[in-house]
Amino acid sequence: MTLLRFAFSATTVAFAVAACGDDDPKVGNGVNDVVQSCQIRSAWKREGTDCSICEAAVTTARCDCSELKDYSAACIDQQDAREKVCATSVDNCVFACPATDCNCIATCYANDAACKTASDARDGCIAEACASHCK
Repeated sequence: MTLLRFAFSATTVAFAVAACGDDDPKVGNGVNDVVQSCQIRSAWKREGTDCSICEAAVTTARCDCSELKDYSAACIDQQDAREKVCATSVDNCVFACPATDCNCIATCYANDAACKTASDARDGCIAEACASHCK
């Protein structure tokens, strides 16, 4: 009976939290893969600046300004985890690749499994968080 009561209470709390909404725009890891994320982002129509602003804002500290509130810091946890394991040389390699050359980007992670795993999560998050702002 105690287990049933706990399950009911946990469900009630989860429903109440969902019903109240959450100003924190955090999302999961999306496709959780650097190449798939790159392919998704390569197909985006990048008219105006909303897409670029979203891609930058999701990986930086939370800003409660109205322009960024929908996605600001949505992927900050993934970005922080990536910063702990990725060397500057990996970032330099990725930045040297054309943004739509997913094979080039994937090659940058070939010798660093921990960085690749963290980048899979971060890039998947970005693709998920910014999808509605970039299509």
